[in-house]
Amino acid sequence: MRWIVTLGLIWGFGVLNAQSTFEDLNDAIEAKNAGQQVLHLDLRKQKFKEVPEEIRQFKNLKSLTLDKNKIEVLPNWLTELVYLEILSVSNNKLEEFPSVVLDLDSLRTLKLGDNYIDKIPLDIDKLSNLESLWLWSNVIREFPASLSDMPQLKYLDLLYNDMLHEEQVWLREILPNVVIELSDPCTCDFDDE
Repeated sequence: MRWIVTLGLIWGFGVLNAQSTFEDLNDAIEAKNAGQQVLHLDLRKQKFKEVPEEIRQFKNLKSLTLDKNKIEVLPNWLTELVYLEILSVSNNKLEEFPSVVLDLDSLRTLKLGDNYIDKIPLDIDKLSNLESLWLWSNVIREFPASLSDMPQLKYLDLLYNDMLHEEQVWLREILPNVVIELSDPCTCDFDDE
């Protein structure tokens, strides 16, 4: 079995336990069938076009990493992972913010960097326990005021999104207690079609 053999893996804002972290889905299934707990799946660089439905059986999953795949949408059954605290789907092909994540009440860290997301949904504040939101390298042009209604939010990564200076100032005003990562403001003209 391929396990992450470090004593702890710092990832996001938490420490992952090596004994319950798996980098191979088949190994995780085998371990679960043998009575082991599977709390962390790190399935980056697997060339997935869809999220494997086998993940659905890991009801106690605390973190799921699907970075560097070719995923275009997240399945509705993801809401069954009610203990999920960390979800990372960076470097994929998501064209919109996956609305299914808004029903993950336990989510503390959400990483959706390097996709094709163009807006943050108005009801983002449904993620009332979210502490960090990573949206770097997207094409986000809409930033809802409801971001300020997220009591636990401490970190927002918007690097490499073409934002105007006014948008950056406004975000800092509505989120005074949040660390916001921003690139230099864009001086370009956007077509308002």
